[in-house]
Amino acid sequence: MKSVPRSEKTMIECICNSCSSYNECMRGEIMGVFCSTGDAGKCVENIKECKCQECPVSTEYQFSSGKHCEMGSAEMQLH
Repeated sequence: MKSVPRSEKTMIECICNSCSSYNECMRGEIMGVFCSTGDAGKCVENIKECKCQECPVSTEYQFSSGKHCEMGSAEMQLH
């Protein structure tokens, strides 16, 4: 698995903000690409669903982990 960069390309392809678990705190912080950053911890309230496996970033970087808003980046979940 390659490390997922937080870049303009991955931000455009990212579907984090379409997930029903994406909340106002995340919107206010302009968060996304959780598979790269794993930075949503302070905003996670109630995970309603997980769309990580539907994301084009997930397919491109070939990872099978999910719930990156809650569990951390794909790389963090390997350790």
